[in-house]
Amino acid sequence: MSRTERRPPRAERIRVLLDAGDHRAARAEARAVLADPAAPEGERAAAAAALASLAPDRGVVAAGAIGVAVAIAIAAGVLLRG
Repeated sequence: MSRTERRPPRAERIRVLLDAGDHRAARAEARAVLADPAAPEGERAAAAAALASLAPDRGVVAAGAIGVAVAIAIAAGVLLRG
């Protein structure tokens, strides 16, 4: 790997965590990088990109909330009919 292809160590750690499927640890590491005032700009950019990739789309959240509301309404209807 050439010198220009190397990522900063913390950015690489975030990538490895994401590849491993440990989204909670990746999110925590990315937040730690963004909270660190001494973090280089490259690490900050990688952390911000990782957090953006982990955020669900608003449409997906809305569809999930509607699905839960419908499921609750169906369950309430079944219980009330006895």
